[in-house]
Parts: sequence; C-alpha cells; structure tokens
Amino acid sequence: MKTLIVYIHLIAACIAIGILLIQDLALAKSLGKPLSKTAIQELSKSADVMFVALVALWVSGLTLVVIGYLDDPQQYLFNEKLWAKYTVVSILTLNGLLLHFFSFARITSPSGLLTFSAHEQILVVVTGAISSVSWLFACYLGIARNWNHNVSYEFVMTVYGAFLFIAFLVAGSVLYNLHRKDSCEFPQNFYS
Repeated sequence: MKTLIVYIHLIAACIAIGILLIQDLALAKSLGKPLSKTAIQELSKSADVMFVALVALWVSGLTLVVIGYLDDPQQYLFNEKLWAKYTVVSILTLNGLLLHFFSFARITSPSGLLTFSAHEQILVVVTGAISSVSWLFACYLGIARNWNHNVSYEFVMTVYGAFLFIAFLVAGSVLYNLHRKDSCEFPQNFYS
C-alpha cells in the first residue's frame, strides 16, 4: 500500500513540475506582452491540473506521514527535514492562492504585464519565483533521503531561503531587462 501511495505522490509531483516548467517557459517567451487567447486557455487548464496535483500531493503526503508515524512512532516525527518540507509545501500552497487571485489576472490582461504598476509587476514576478523555487525544492526534499534526521530545520530553510533570494534577483533582473529591451520607460512610480 505504501508503495502505491509513494507512486501517486511521485506522479503528482512529476505532473506539477512538468506543467510548471512548460508554463514558466511560455510566460518567459511572452516577454510581458499580452498573451494570446490560446495561451490564456492553456494557462488556465494548467492551473486546474496543478491544483489537482497539489491536492493529490497533500493527501498522499499526509497519508505517508501517518504510515511513517505508525511504522516508527518514536522517531518519524522528529525528522526536521520532514517539517521543513511541509513548511515549503505550505508556502507554495499559500503562494498558489496569491498567484491564482492576483498574478494570473495581470499575466492574462489584454494589455500585458508591463502596463501594470511597478509594485504589481514586482509582485507577479516574486510570486512566480516563489512558485518555481518552492515546487522544485519540495521535490528535492522528497528525494533527499540522506537529509533525514541528519540536518536541522534551520539548515533546510536557510538553503531554501538562499534559493529564493537568488530567484528574486533573477526575477528582478528579468523584469528590468524586459523594460530595457522593449525600450519602455519604467513607470514613473517604479522606484518609489
């Protein structure tokens, strides 16, 4: 039974990561310009599939925790990497809500992302960076068996934070270059 649940967990993660990478690439190619109707439909379908994958990951992950606890009630819950993984997954879940209710509306706007205020543009690229890093890092934690009971929660979260920081720098650089490439001026309030 446990093997089947691990398999479901793995398949859900693979589907989510595949869609994430495909959509991130498609959005990067758009260069902040308006998306086509087809691209918007694909993004919407992808968001629906990612939601189902995330629910499957939560259900299968919590089931695996219960099984792990029942197998070894003395030690299983003392694995700090496990708690870090659930923190990262919680962050990506909350960020997913922000993506769904804030960022998607700006990305799919008929005028394109670059017409929004600087604060809105920054929030969109930050939510995108958090999403990409969180999904990839959560998957890494799923296979980092050598970290079980060997690393602290603080260590794992520091590594995660470092990847987020790098992603924020990259996202900011991409946004800055989008404005330069299109010879658009930054919105007047960009630096305020």
